[in-house]
Amino acid sequence: MRQLTRVSIAGGLFRATTPALLAIGVAMATAGESDGSRDPLRSGAGTGCARGSVSAVIAGKHTCLRVGQKCKRSLDKQYHRYRFHCHTGRLARKAAPTRSPTPTPSPPPSPPLPGPGQQIDVGGYKLYIECTGSGSPTVVFEGGQGGAAASAPLAGATGIRQEIAADTRVCAYDRAGVGASEKRPAGVASTGAQYAQELHSLLAGAAVPGPYVLVGPSYGGLIIGAFAAKFPADVAGLVFVDADSCDQPCSFGAPESGTFDPTPSFGEKPIAVLVAEFGFEGDGRGLASRSSNRILATALGSGHAIIQDQPQVVAEATRVVVSAARTGSPLPRCEETKLPQVGGRCETTG
Repeated sequence: MRQLTRVSIAGGLFRATTPALLAIGVAMATAGESDGSRDPLRSGAGTGCARGSVSAVIAGKHTCLRVGQKCKRSLDKQYHRYRFHCHTGRLARKAAPTRSPTPTPSPPPSPPLPGPGQQIDVGGYKLYIECTGSGSPTVVFEGGQGGAAASAPLAGATGIRQEIAADTRVCAYDRAGVGASEKRPAGVASTGAQYAQELHSLLAGAAVPGPYVLVGPSYGGLIIGAFAAKFPADVAGLVFVDADSCDQPCSFGAPESGTFDPTPSFGEKPIAVLVAEFGFEGDGRGLASRSSNRILATALGSGHAIIQDQPQVVAEATRVVVSAARTGSPLPRCEETKLPQVGGRCETTG
Protein backbone atom coordinates (compact mmCIF):
# COMPACT_ATOMS: atom_id res chain seq x y z
CA MET A 1 0.00 0.00 0.00
CA ARG A 2 1.41 3.39 -0.99
CA GLN A 3 2.00 5.88 1.75
CA LEU A 4 0.93 9.42 0.90
CA THR A 5 2.86 12.24 2.42
CA ARG A 6 1.69 15.83 2.12
CA VAL A 7 4.33 18.52 1.77
CA SER A 8 3.41 22.20 1.99
CA ILE A 9 5.04 24.27 -0.80
CA ALA A 10 4.52 28.03 -1.03
CA GLY A 11 1.18 27.86 0.71
CA GLY A 12 -0.07 24.82 -1.33
CA LEU A 13 -0.02 21.07 -0.71
CA PHE A 14 2.04 18.58 -2.71
CA ARG A 15 1.28 14.84 -2.44
CA ALA A 16 4.45 12.78 -2.43
CA THR A 17 3.98 9.07 -3.09
CA THR A 18 7.57 7.97 -3.01
CA PRO A 19 10.58 8.86 -0.91
CA ALA A 20 12.15 10.48 -3.96
CA LEU A 21 9.19 12.70 -4.53
CA LEU A 22 9.07 13.43 -0.83
CA ALA A 23 12.68 14.64 -0.96
CA ILE A 24 11.87 16.83 -3.95
CA GLY A 25 8.92 18.31 -2.08
CA VAL A 26 10.96 19.05 1.00
CA ALA A 27 13.68 20.67 -1.12
CA MET A 28 11.12 22.84 -2.87
CA ALA A 29 9.60 23.86 0.45
CA THR A 30 12.99 24.76 1.82
CA ALA A 31 13.78 26.75 -1.32
CA GLY A 32 10.52 28.61 -0.86
CA GLU A 33 11.63 29.72 2.56
CA SER A 34 15.12 30.67 1.47
CA ASP A 35 14.00 32.72 -1.55
CA GLY A 36 12.26 35.22 0.68
CA SER A 37 8.68 33.97 0.82
CA ARG A 38 9.05 33.87 4.58
CA ASP A 39 10.48 37.40 4.75
CA PRO A 40 8.27 39.13 7.31
CA LEU A 41 8.09 42.22 5.10
CA ARG A 42 7.70 40.40 1.76
CA SER A 43 4.52 41.23 -0.11
CA GLY A 44 2.91 40.88 -3.51
CA ALA A 45 3.85 38.54 -6.35
CA GLY A 46 5.75 35.39 -5.52
CA THR A 47 4.47 35.17 -1.95
CA GLY A 48 1.05 33.79 -2.56
CA CYS A 49 -0.38 37.11 -1.32
CA ALA A 50 -2.05 39.83 -3.32
CA ARG A 51 -0.07 42.97 -4.04
CA GLY A 52 -0.28 45.34 -1.09
CA SER A 53 -0.55 42.57 1.51
CA VAL A 54 2.26 40.98 3.51
CA SER A 55 3.08 37.28 3.68
CA ALA A 56 3.25 36.16 7.30
CA VAL A 57 3.14 33.22 9.65
CA ILE A 58 0.76 33.79 12.57
CA ALA A 59 0.11 31.07 15.16
CA GLY A 60 2.09 28.61 12.97
CA LYS A 61 -0.04 29.21 9.89
CA HIS A 62 0.76 31.10 6.73
CA THR A 63 -1.50 34.07 6.10
CA CYS A 64 -1.57 37.32 4.14
CA LEU A 65 -1.85 40.47 6.20
CA ARG A 66 -3.41 43.72 5.10
CA VAL A 67 -4.67 46.78 6.89
CA GLY A 68 -8.26 46.48 8.08
CA GLN A 69 -8.63 42.70 8.08
CA LYS A 70 -9.83 40.89 11.18
CA CYS A 71 -7.21 39.76 13.66
CA LYS A 72 -6.91 38.18 17.09
CA ARG A 73 -5.89 40.67 19.75
CA SER A 74 -4.35 37.85 21.75
CA LEU A 75 -1.79 37.43 18.95
CA ASP A 76 -0.91 41.12 18.80
CA LYS A 77 2.80 40.61 19.52
CA GLN A 78 3.11 38.18 16.60
CA TYR A 79 1.75 40.82 14.24
CA HIS A 80 4.42 43.23 15.47
CA ARG A 81 7.07 41.24 13.57
CA TYR A 82 5.37 42.29 10.35
CA ARG A 83 4.85 45.89 11.51
CA PHE A 84 1.16 45.49 12.23
CA HIS A 85 -0.73 45.64 15.47
CA CYS A 86 -4.09 44.27 16.54
CA HIS A 87 -5.46 46.45 19.30
CA THR A 88 -9.06 46.75 18.10
CA GLY A 89 -9.65 43.42 16.31
CA ARG A 90 -8.65 44.95 12.98
CA LEU A 91 -5.09 45.14 11.68
CA ALA A 92 -3.43 48.51 11.60
CA ARG A 93 0.05 49.50 10.54
CA LYS A 94 2.66 49.79 13.28
CA ALA A 95 4.91 52.77 12.70
CA ALA A 96 8.56 51.98 12.17
CA PRO A 97 10.66 52.96 15.16
CA THR A 98 12.23 56.36 14.79
CA ARG A 99 15.47 57.48 16.31
CA SER A 100 15.12 60.52 18.47
CA PRO A 101 17.22 63.37 17.11
CA THR A 102 20.25 64.25 19.12
CA PRO A 103 19.30 67.39 21.03
CA THR A 104 21.30 70.46 20.17
CA PRO A 105 23.05 71.63 23.31
CA SER A 106 21.79 74.98 24.52
CA PRO A 107 24.35 77.78 24.73
CA PRO A 108 25.36 78.66 28.27
CA PRO A 109 23.19 81.41 29.73
CA SER A 110 24.60 84.91 29.56
CA PRO A 111 25.73 86.28 32.90
CA PRO A 112 23.19 88.63 34.45
CA LEU A 113 23.69 92.32 33.80
CA PRO A 114 24.89 94.34 36.80
CA GLY A 115 22.14 96.93 36.61
CA PRO A 116 19.06 98.11 34.71
CA GLY A 117 20.97 98.82 31.52
CA GLN A 118 21.48 96.85 28.32
CA GLN A 119 24.25 95.51 26.14
CA ILE A 120 24.38 96.83 22.58
CA ASP A 121 26.31 95.34 19.67
CA VAL A 122 28.81 97.84 18.29
CA GLY A 123 30.38 95.66 15.61
CA GLY A 124 30.52 92.03 16.78
CA TYR A 125 30.94 92.82 20.48
CA LYS A 126 28.66 94.44 23.03
CA LEU A 127 29.01 97.44 25.31
CA TYR A 128 26.95 98.00 28.44
CA ILE A 129 24.99 101.25 28.87
CA GLU A 130 22.56 102.61 31.47
CA CYS A 131 20.32 105.62 30.93
CA THR A 132 17.79 107.51 33.01
CA GLY A 133 15.82 110.74 32.87
CA SER A 134 14.51 112.52 29.79
CA GLY A 135 15.22 115.69 27.89
CA SER A 136 17.85 117.19 25.65
CA PRO A 137 20.78 117.43 25.38
CA THR A 138 21.72 113.95 26.59
CA VAL A 139 24.60 113.89 29.08
CA VAL A 140 27.02 110.97 28.62
CA PHE A 141 29.46 110.07 31.40
CA GLU A 142 32.80 108.44 30.66
CA GLY A 143 34.97 106.68 33.24
CA GLY A 144 38.63 107.06 34.13
CA GLN A 145 41.27 104.66 32.83
CA GLY A 146 40.08 101.10 33.41
CA GLY A 147 37.03 102.39 35.26
CA ALA A 148 33.50 101.12 34.68
CA ALA A 149 31.41 104.30 34.65
CA ALA A 150 28.11 102.40 34.43
CA SER A 151 28.52 99.09 36.25
CA ALA A 152 31.00 100.18 38.97
CA PRO A 153 30.91 103.99 39.25
CA LEU A 154 33.05 105.96 41.64
CA ALA A 155 31.47 107.01 44.90
CA GLY A 156 29.62 110.22 44.13
CA ALA A 157 29.05 109.46 40.45
CA THR A 158 25.60 107.94 40.95
CA GLY A 159 24.44 110.96 42.93
CA ILE A 160 25.69 113.32 40.22
CA ARG A 161 23.83 111.43 37.54
CA GLN A 162 20.64 111.42 39.58
CA GLU A 163 20.82 115.19 40.02
CA ILE A 164 21.39 115.81 36.32
CA ALA A 165 18.69 113.28 35.34
CA ALA A 166 16.08 115.40 37.11
CA ASP A 167 16.50 117.88 34.23
CA THR A 168 17.65 115.90 31.17
CA ARG A 169 18.58 112.49 29.80
CA VAL A 170 21.70 110.97 31.39
CA CYS A 171 23.68 107.89 30.29
CA ALA A 172 26.84 106.12 31.49
CA TYR A 173 28.55 103.19 29.83
CA ASP A 174 31.46 100.76 30.15
CA ARG A 175 34.08 100.89 27.41
CA ALA A 176 35.18 97.72 25.59
CA GLY A 177 36.87 95.23 27.91
CA VAL A 178 35.82 97.14 31.03
CA GLY A 179 33.09 96.27 33.56
CA ALA A 180 30.05 94.67 31.94
CA SER A 181 31.17 95.31 28.35
CA GLU A 182 32.72 92.68 26.12
CA LYS A 183 36.33 92.81 24.98
CA ARG A 184 37.28 94.34 21.69
CA PRO A 185 38.13 91.59 19.14
CA ALA A 186 41.79 90.82 18.52
CA GLY A 187 43.17 92.98 15.76
CA VAL A 188 40.91 95.97 16.48
CA ALA A 189 43.23 98.75 17.62
CA SER A 190 42.30 100.88 20.63
CA THR A 191 42.73 104.26 18.96
CA GLY A 192 40.91 107.44 19.85
CA ALA A 193 38.94 107.11 16.62
CA GLN A 194 37.93 103.56 17.55
CA TYR A 195 36.78 104.64 21.02
CA ALA A 196 34.73 107.40 19.39
CA GLN A 197 33.18 105.05 16.84
CA GLU A 198 32.22 102.54 19.54
CA LEU A 199 30.48 105.22 21.60
CA HIS A 200 28.69 106.56 18.52
CA SER A 201 27.47 103.05 17.58
CA LEU A 202 26.43 102.38 21.18
CA LEU A 203 24.32 105.52 21.44
CA ALA A 204 22.70 104.87 18.06
CA GLY A 205 22.00 101.21 18.90
CA ALA A 206 20.48 102.15 22.27
CA ALA A 207 18.32 104.81 20.57
CA VAL A 208 19.84 107.59 22.68
CA PRO A 209 19.24 110.85 20.80
CA GLY A 210 21.78 113.61 20.42
CA PRO A 211 23.12 116.15 20.71
CA TYR A 212 25.35 115.14 23.63
CA VAL A 213 27.13 116.84 26.48
CA LEU A 214 30.10 114.57 27.24
CA VAL A 215 31.65 114.37 30.71
CA GLY A 216 35.18 112.98 30.75
CA PRO A 217 37.22 112.46 33.93
CA SER A 218 40.94 111.62 33.63
CA TYR A 219 41.43 109.17 30.71
CA GLY A 220 37.81 109.80 29.74
CA GLY A 221 38.85 113.30 28.69
CA LEU A 222 40.81 111.78 25.81
CA ILE A 223 37.73 109.81 24.72
CA ILE A 224 35.38 112.78 24.65
CA GLY A 225 38.00 114.83 22.82
CA ALA A 226 38.31 112.07 20.19
CA PHE A 227 34.51 111.88 19.88
CA ALA A 228 34.26 115.65 19.36
CA ALA A 229 36.92 115.42 16.64
CA LYS A 230 35.17 112.56 14.79
CA PHE A 231 31.52 113.59 15.32
CA PRO A 232 31.54 117.35 15.95
CA ALA A 233 27.90 117.84 14.89
CA ASP A 234 26.76 115.44 17.64
CA VAL A 235 28.51 117.32 20.44
CA ALA A 236 26.67 120.15 22.22
CA GLY A 237 29.24 120.68 24.98
CA LEU A 238 31.97 119.04 27.07
CA VAL A 239 32.99 118.82 30.72
CA PHE A 240 36.60 117.87 31.46
CA VAL A 241 37.21 116.60 35.01
CA ASP A 242 40.94 116.68 35.80
CA ALA A 243 41.24 115.25 32.32
CA ASP A 244 44.11 113.98 30.22
CA SER A 245 44.80 115.70 26.90
CA CYS A 246 47.42 115.48 24.17
CA ASP A 247 49.28 118.31 22.45
CA GLN A 248 50.74 115.78 20.03
CA PRO A 249 50.04 112.10 19.25
CA CYS A 250 50.28 110.15 22.50
CA SER A 251 49.73 106.64 23.83
CA PHE A 252 48.74 105.03 27.12
CA GLY A 253 49.30 101.51 28.49
CA ALA A 254 47.58 99.34 31.09
CA PRO A 255 45.09 99.14 32.60
CA GLU A 256 43.42 100.44 29.44
CA SER A 257 45.59 101.14 26.45
CA GLY A 258 45.02 103.61 23.67
CA THR A 259 46.70 105.86 21.12
CA PHE A 260 45.32 109.32 20.48
CA ASP A 261 45.73 112.20 18.08
CA PRO A 262 46.20 115.69 19.57
CA THR A 263 43.14 116.95 21.43
CA PRO A 264 41.25 119.09 18.89
CA SER A 265 39.99 122.65 19.02
CA PHE A 266 36.35 122.94 20.01
CA GLY A 267 35.64 126.31 18.40
CA GLU A 268 32.75 127.98 20.23
CA LYS A 269 31.30 124.87 21.86
CA PRO A 270 30.67 125.41 25.59
CA ILE A 271 33.22 123.57 27.72
CA ALA A 272 33.90 123.46 31.44
CA VAL A 273 37.35 122.43 32.63
CA LEU A 274 37.74 121.32 36.26
CA VAL A 275 41.14 120.70 37.79
CA ALA A 276 42.01 119.10 41.13
CA GLU A 277 43.68 121.14 43.83
CA PHE A 278 45.96 118.23 44.72
CA GLY A 279 47.47 115.22 43.07
CA PHE A 280 47.40 115.77 39.28
CA GLU A 281 49.31 118.20 37.14
CA GLY A 282 47.21 118.27 33.99
CA ASP A 283 47.21 121.15 31.53
CA GLY A 284 43.87 122.67 32.54
CA ARG A 285 44.61 126.05 31.03
CA GLY A 286 45.78 124.53 27.74
CA LEU A 287 42.66 122.40 27.57
CA ALA A 288 40.38 125.36 28.32
CA SER A 289 42.07 127.37 25.57
CA ARG A 290 40.70 124.96 22.95
CA SER A 291 37.32 126.73 23.08
CA SER A 292 36.42 130.41 23.09
CA ASN A 293 33.34 129.57 25.19
CA ARG A 294 34.76 128.15 28.43
CA ILE A 295 34.87 128.00 32.21
CA LEU A 296 37.93 126.93 34.18
CA ALA A 297 37.65 126.10 37.90
CA THR A 298 39.66 124.33 40.59
CA ALA A 299 37.88 121.83 42.85
CA LEU A 300 39.12 122.88 46.26
CA GLY A 301 40.32 120.15 48.58
CA SER A 302 40.07 117.57 45.85
CA GLY A 303 42.51 114.98 44.61
CA HIS A 304 42.47 113.57 41.12
CA ALA A 305 39.06 111.87 41.64
CA ILE A 306 37.01 115.08 41.73
CA ILE A 307 33.81 113.10 41.11
CA GLN A 308 34.43 111.35 44.40
CA ASP A 309 35.93 114.22 46.41
CA GLN A 310 33.81 117.14 45.14
CA PRO A 311 30.73 115.71 43.36
CA GLN A 312 28.78 118.99 43.65
CA VAL A 313 31.44 120.83 41.64
CA VAL A 314 31.07 118.29 38.82
CA ALA A 315 27.27 118.41 38.97
CA GLU A 316 27.19 122.22 38.84
CA ALA A 317 29.69 122.46 35.96
CA THR A 318 27.61 119.93 34.02
CA ARG A 319 24.38 121.84 34.65
CA VAL A 320 25.95 125.07 33.42
CA VAL A 321 27.12 123.47 30.16
CA VAL A 322 23.73 121.74 29.63
CA SER A 323 21.91 125.05 30.06
CA ALA A 324 24.15 126.85 27.57
CA ALA A 325 23.84 124.01 25.05
CA ARG A 326 20.05 123.95 25.42
CA THR A 327 19.57 127.68 24.91
CA GLY A 328 22.41 128.24 22.47
CA SER A 329 23.72 131.08 24.63
CA PRO A 330 27.35 131.63 25.71
CA LEU A 331 28.48 130.27 29.06
CA PRO A 332 28.17 132.76 31.93
CA ARG A 333 31.29 133.91 33.70
CA CYS A 334 32.41 131.35 36.27
CA GLU A 335 31.77 133.79 39.09
CA GLU A 336 28.14 134.11 37.97
CA THR A 337 27.52 130.38 38.47
CA LYS A 338 27.11 128.40 41.70
CA LEU A 339 30.56 126.87 41.34
CA PRO A 340 32.15 129.12 44.00
CA GLN A 341 29.33 128.17 46.41
CA VAL A 342 29.82 124.41 46.05
CA GLY A 343 33.61 124.23 46.32
CA GLY A 344 34.93 125.50 43.01
CA ARG A 345 37.46 128.30 42.68
CA CYS A 346 37.11 130.18 39.43
CA GLU A 347 40.33 130.59 37.46
CA THR A 348 41.19 133.05 34.76
CA THR A 349 41.75 131.54 31.35
CA GLY A 350 43.84 134.27 29.71
